[in-house]
Amino acid sequence: MKVQVLLPKVFNFPFTYFSKTKTKVGDLVEVPFGSKKELGVIWKNKYSEPKNIKIKNIIKKIDYSINRKLVDFIEWFSAYNMVPIGLVLKMVIGSDNKFTKKDDRPVKLKKTKIESYVLNSEQLSSLRFLELTKNKFEVSVLQGITGSGKTLVYFERIKKIIETNKQALVLLPEIFLTNDFKARFENFFGFEPAIWHSKITPKQKRLIWKGIIRNEIKILIGARSALLLPFKKLGIIIVDEEHDPSYKQDEGVIYNARDMAISRANFEKIPIHLVTSVPSIETYNNIQNKKYRYTKIFKRFENFPLPKAKVINLNLNKLKNKFIAPETEDLVKKYLSKNEQVLFFINRRGFAPYLICKKCGFKHICSNCSLYLTFHKIKNRAICHHCSFEKKIKTKCKLKENCEFIMYGPGVEKIFEEIKLIFPDKKINIFSSDYLKKKNKTEDLFKKINNNEIDILIGTQMISKGFNFPKLNCIVVIDADFSGRGYDL
Repeated sequence: MKVQVLLPKVFNFPFTYFSKTKTKVGDLVEVPFGSKKELGVIWKNKYSEPKNIKIKNIIKKIDYSINRKLVDFIEWFSAYNMVPIGLVLKMVIGSDNKFTKKDDRPVKLKKTKIESYVLNSEQLSSLRFLELTKNKFEVSVLQGITGSGKTLVYFERIKKIIETNKQALVLLPEIFLTNDFKARFENFFGFEPAIWHSKITPKQKRLIWKGIIRNEIKILIGARSALLLPFKKLGIIIVDEEHDPSYKQDEGVIYNARDMAISRANFEKIPIHLVTSVPSIETYNNIQNKKYRYTKIFKRFENFPLPKAKVINLNLNKLKNKFIAPETEDLVKKYLSKNEQVLFFINRRGFAPYLICKKCGFKHICSNCSLYLTFHKIKNRAICHHCSFEKKIKTKCKLKENCEFIMYGPGVEKIFEEIKLIFPDKKINIFSSDYLKKKNKTEDLFKKINNNEIDILIGTQMISKGFNFPKLNCIVVIDADFSGRGYDL
């Protein structure tokens, strides 16, 4: 019998093959394609068949199948985001390595000791509100002031869902959040969570993929790509920090994971909870229009007070080539003397965002994107933060031989240099994606922060994503006017 098989390649249509065995939509099969063997999925027979072409036989059927709801979601995802349907399938099944290697053992999650938690009245009220969705599709927003215990509320919600033999997906905006989140998860549930993101090993991906499709893994914590995993009995989706711009993928297959999570919940006919301290404009609009259900926690856990804020006007100090005012230095010294940690926050990687000749005005601009190149002093190169184009810095510009380049604006590296001069005897570290590309470096830095082996941190927006550092009690926002300007709605 003739069947149509979709391949995980840049095609917007399936191919026709003969099948000698009975198959259904969603079955994984191995097929000949050109001179190679390829993995594909039996697709819907709604596409026109080729004429006067020799049709090949399916080589074999693989012992896995994705459900019809996911098949429908893949088709919708492809049309909505204007992406070839084969590329979306590639995000679901990945490479065929996982099927040629035998990893048939079930995933064993290491058990740990459970800590007991008692929800306060506001948390209990929000939990009961979320539970009213039962097992149907509905979008609920859980808003809570920072430190109000939103995570505990949705942990309780997940606990009741998985007791019915269903699965839960928790989406986080950054992979760097997963390590910190993992510890809180283990304390509550008493076992290690399965974690999915681009940096895990191929073997781990293989084991998790198979555990998900067999319903052996009940809870998965992941970044954007976890949304397209083939869950067997998905019961709930949680989107933590739903306002975060990291949910938008802007390279390869371009999509907004928060919006796609809502659509997947719709196809699966399950509840989805958006968790946030400050809702995105789109979410806020949907709350106002009564499209989303909404509950809010007003008080911090155990009524812990909010931090005091102070604005320091740099214009009054008439600072030259400095970004840290004497008043800021005095405040920081008070916290350091109490053996507490300090964070200097500036959302700019590198040393300086602009390189301009002070005589003729020549600027270093990316040849691909027409954006200013950011100077990275450690690499001694100018880098485009949009396309990653790099070029060497020349001391003489094209227009005049004696031109000099000066650097405008601060980045984390410039602030690092300034702080090193002010506090030479303190342990200072940069918390930025340029410095945390290796997993062991990230884990080592977290360990040092939690053990109070670092006095001062200089971080980009990565550090503002829900980390819990007990000894960090003072935050300095450098160039706050810039930090307040976003690039989104």
